[in-house]
Amino acid sequence: MAAALAIYLLGGGQAWTIATALTLLAAVFATTMEWRDKPSLAARRAHDLRNWSRRRRGEHTYRNPDDPAHGDPGLDPGWEFPPPLGNTAPLSVAGTGLDEMFILRTANPGERPYYSVVTAVDGLADGLRGDAAYAAMSAAFGSFLAQMARTSSHVRGLQVLHRSVPHDMTRHSRWAHTRVKRLHDARLLPAVESYGTLIDTLTPLAEEHRTFVVLRFPQTEAFMADTARQARAKDAPITGGIAQVVRDETERATRLLAMAGMGRVDVLGERRVCAVIRALLDPRFPIDRHRNATWNTCWPSYIGGRNCVAVGTETRWWTRVGHIRPRAIEPVALGPLWLAPLLTGVDADPGDDDIAPMPTIRTLSVRLDFVPADRARAAAKGDVTADQARKAKEREKGKLDDGSTEVLADASERRRQDLMPGSGHHGVIYAASIAVTGRDPDDLDRACLRVTEAAGESAITEIDWCVGDHDVAMFTTLPLARGLAATPYTR
Repeated sequence: MAAALAIYLLGGGQAWTIATALTLLAAVFATTMEWRDKPSLAARRAHDLRNWSRRRRGEHTYRNPDDPAHGDPGLDPGWEFPPPLGNTAPLSVAGTGLDEMFILRTANPGERPYYSVVTAVDGLADGLRGDAAYAAMSAAFGSFLAQMARTSSHVRGLQVLHRSVPHDMTRHSRWAHTRVKRLHDARLLPAVESYGTLIDTLTPLAEEHRTFVVLRFPQTEAFMADTARQARAKDAPITGGIAQVVRDETERATRLLAMAGMGRVDVLGERRVCAVIRALLDPRFPIDRHRNATWNTCWPSYIGGRNCVAVGTETRWWTRVGHIRPRAIEPVALGPLWLAPLLTGVDADPGDDDIAPMPTIRTLSVRLDFVPADRARAAAKGDVTADQARKAKEREKGKLDDGSTEVLADASERRRQDLMPGSGHHGVIYAASIAVTGRDPDDLDRACLRVTEAAGESAITEIDWCVGDHDVAMFTTLPLARGLAATPYTR
C-alpha cells in the first residue's frame, strides 16, 4: 500500500503511475489472499524458502551417536540434539530431595518458558460399556479439565497422546503354551489347535494402544511467586521450589485423573520418558524398554524429505505428519466416541507377497490450552452475535443456504449455554496433529489413506499433510507439549 502511494505521489498522478500503482496493489492482493482456507501464494513461497534455508544448514538431518555415519562431515551436520527440539532440556533437580522427578523446561524464542511432566494413563478400556457409561466418563474428564483450568491451578494446558503400534503377542503365547502343557485330556487337542491358529491369524493384525497426558506449567508470575515462597520456606535453590510446586500440582492432577475414570496413572521418570520418545520416533523400540534410554541418546537418526521423514539407519521407518485444523472438524454435536474410528478403528495393512500384514502405526496428539471462563464467555458471546446476524441477513435477502450457517449458529449457542455463569466450565483452545508411520513409502501412502478414511468417519473433513517440514512437525507428536501458538485468550 505504501509503495503504491509513493509511486502515485512521485509520478505526479500521471496515468502510468496510476496504472503501476493499481498493478502493484493487484499483485499484492493476489499473492496474499487465502482462497478456500488454503495458504496464500506468498505464504507458500515463504514456506518453501524456509525449508530451502533449513536444508542448506542441514537442519533436516540428525545423526544419533550410534549411527555409523555419526561424525562423517559429508553425512552428519554435527547437531548434538535434533534442531526442532530447540531450547528444551531436563530441569536439574539433583540435591533438591525430589530427584525422582523428571521435569522438562522449554524456553524457545517467541513463547513464554514452560515446564512439563509426562504421565501414562490406562485410559478408558473397551468392553461391555454402553453409551451412558461412556458419556459419564466423558463428563468426568470434562470436570477434570475444568478443575485444571481454575485460576488456583498452575496447569494451564495439557497434551493428550494416543499411540497405536503392533501388539507383541509373545507373553500371551508363552502363557498359552504353559497352560497347554498342563492338559492331559486328548479331547481338548482340537480346541488347542484352533486357538493356536487364531493366535497366528491375529498376531500380525493386533494393535496395542497407549495413552499419555503431558501437564504444562507456564512460567507465569504467580508460578514463580509460589516457587520462590517454597524455596524460602525450605531454604532450597529456586529449582527446588520449582520442583516442589510442579510435584504438588502433578499429584493433584493424577488424583483427579484417576477419579475421572482414567485407570492407573503413572508419573514417568527420565528413562521412561526417554523410552517413550524413542519408541514414538522409531517403532523398533518397545515403549516399555527403558533400561538404556537417556536424554542424550533417545533421539534416533532421521533425514527429512518433502513428503515424509526417514527414521533409523539400517531398518528405516517412514513417517508423515498432518495437522487437523479446527475448521476441519464438523460443527455438529460430537459424542464421547466421536474419535473412536481414528483411535482404534483404522484397518491394518493386509500385506502382499513382499510385505507381511501389520497394523497401522500412528500417533494422535491433541494440545489443549485453557481459557478462563470470563474470556471464553466473551468470545462465545461475540460468536453468537455474529452467527445470528449472518442468519438474519440471509433471511432478509431470502437466501437459502446449505445449512452451514444454521449449524455454526447452533454450535456457538451451545457453547454459550455451556459457559453460563455457575456452570463451572471454562474455555479451551486446541490443536491436533497425527503422525503415520510405514515400512516404505508405498506402505506409508496406504497407511495415510486408511487414516484419512477413518478421520472421515470421525467428523474430520480433512487432514492437512505437511510439505517439506515433516521432521519439524513430528516433534508436535512427542510428549513435549508442543503444537499450539499463544493466542490473545491464553497469553
